Formats: sequence, C-alpha cells, structure tokens
Amino acid sequence: MEERLQKVLARAGLASRRGAEKLIEDGRVSVNGRVVREMGLKVDPANDAITVDTIVVPKVAAEGKGRRTYLLLNKPKGVLCTVKDDRRRQTVLDLVPPFQGKRLFPVGRLDEDSEGLVLLTNDGDLTQRLTHPSFGVGKTYDVRVKGKLTTEDAKKFEAGVWLSEGRTARSRIQVRRSGPKITHVAVTLTEGKNRELRRAFAKLGFPVMSIKRIQIGPIVSRGLKPGQFRPLDSDEIKALKELAETGAEGRVRPVRKRSSSEKRPRRSGKPDPAKVHTTKKKWQRNAGGRRNPMTSRNTEEQAETGQRSGRPAKGQAKGRTKTTGRKKPGGGSARGGSR
Repeated sequence: MEERLQKVLARAGLASRRGAEKLIEDGRVSVNGRVVREMGLKVDPANDAITVDTIVVPKVAAEGKGRRTYLLLNKPKGVLCTVKDDRRRQTVLDLVPPFQGKRLFPVGRLDEDSEGLVLLTNDGDLTQRLTHPSFGVGKTYDVRVKGKLTTEDAKKFEAGVWLSEGRTARSRIQVRRSGPKITHVAVTLTEGKNRELRRAFAKLGFPVMSIKRIQIGPIVSRGLKPGQFRPLDSDEIKALKELAETGAEGRVRPVRKRSSSEKRPRRSGKPDPAKVHTTKKKWQRNAGGRRNPMTSRNTEEQAETGQRSGRPAKGQAKGRTKTTGRKKPGGGSARGGSR
C-alpha cells in the first residue's frame, strides 16, 4: 500500500514529520536510486528502496512493524530539545543511550532556558497527533513571574495575548502563590508558539523567572530528577494513544463531514431565526405598486396628532401652525411666500 514519503520516514524513526519534510527539501532522500525533492510523493514501503544520505531505511521499520520506544525525560536547563545541533551543544538525545539502534526524536519543543518533561519516541504517527493543535493535547507548566499577578491579569492571559504572529490560543491558568514581588502559577497550553509563555507574560508586564513543564496530557514525572529518564508503562502508552485518537475533547478524529442534507449548526451567541419575531415595515403603496413617499411611516410627533406626511391634522386649516393656529409668516399659504 502506498503512503506519503514523509510519513514513512517518520514512522521508521528517522525524524519527526516536519524533520522528514526538511530531509526531502534538502535532497537527502532517495527512492529506488532517484533523489526526491517533491512533497507528497507516495511510495510503497514494502517494495521501494528508500535511502536517507547513506542510510538504507529497513523495510520492517518503514512498514511500521518495528518495535516502538517511548521514553519520558526530565530535561535540565541549557539542553537543546532537538535531535542534532550544528554547534555541538548538548541535546536531549545525549542524555539517553541508544535503544537497539532505534532513532528517537523529541515530541514537540521546550526552549533551552526551560526545564521539565519531554517525550522521546520513534513513533511518528503518535508524534504528529500529539503536536497538532487540532487535538488539543494539554501541556502544563509551572511558571514563576515577577510582580503580583491579579485575577484580571490571569483572565487576560487565558483569553489570549496578541504576539507578532497572532493571538495566542485560549489557555488555563491557576495562581498557586501570589506575593508582592513573585507570583507562582500553573499554566496549561494546548497550542504553543515559539517562547509563548515568556513573550505573553512579558507583554502583560510580568517578566518570567523560570518555566518547568510538569505534565504532558496524562503523563507526569513520578519523581524524575533533572537529566533522568524512564520508559513509559503500558497504561501510559495506552492513555497517550487514546488521547491522540480522540483529542482532549473526547471526539474521534477526523471529524465526520456533514452531508449536504444536514443543517449547519447555529453559532453560539447568535439568535435563533425561528424564535425571532420580526415586524415588516408597512408602506402604503399607490395603484402601481410603488411606495408613495408622501404616505410613509409617521413620525412620533405626527402620530400624536394623527397627521400623516403631507396632510394637515383633522380640524387644522392650511397655512396655520399646529400649536397656535396663527398663519405662518410670509403669506397666506402653507408653502410660504406671497402670491
């Protein structure tokens, strides 16, 4: 069965889905001896010979029949959350030994100045689902900021903060300890931009002092110290996969498409047209069916006296004012002027 090349590479554990796309763009991937640079190319992992640089992708790994590895690492500060660094700085893969020659990669990112939990795996499908914002998998961070964070400030953060690339997604924030100089909060994000926490809190006037990721979906550290790692147990792997399949809202993804005969659900906050009683304007029309401008809707003042536009009130002579009954200045006609 044919599948997209980047998906096959990610499933084989050579890189994440985005990393596999970068390998293809750089011309480092060959299929049956031909260098491939186009995205979306479909290959047959059981029959096609796939090579990355000089590494031949095993057919067992490409077909997804190889054994999967799932590790939880407590990343210390100063360690890069990446597979390889050109400047030879320490990465998360330097903290774990190779497992039976399988290539692991981190699920998502955690910046160099932050610490906390990072998932390492060679399961490309799971990685793609856990990192995609549409599934809403929450990641909880322990954050310390300078200043006293009020309830109003917390609500502003939860509603979203405007950054250079757009507004941050909705989040949850819980104030743990609040002092005059330092506030200790727990923040849960479902979609993370580059250094989002630091930039968003700084935008609100609260510089970040430290960030530590303490939970990924249902996974917690269980006493891991910085630099230590442990394999996930079967229950944790099952919970992660269920979360990746259904998302945080508990719906099975992808969502079923609505047929043409089904009605589109009404947006929240808008009135139901079936329950809104509208009053049509009653325009008087002439014999030709057109609106007569001289018989339009009465004003409030005209309604009190029973007068319609262009007609004097009952008992009121032409050329006299409504209040005094005197003639208007300028002549004996209501139109004004002398004849």
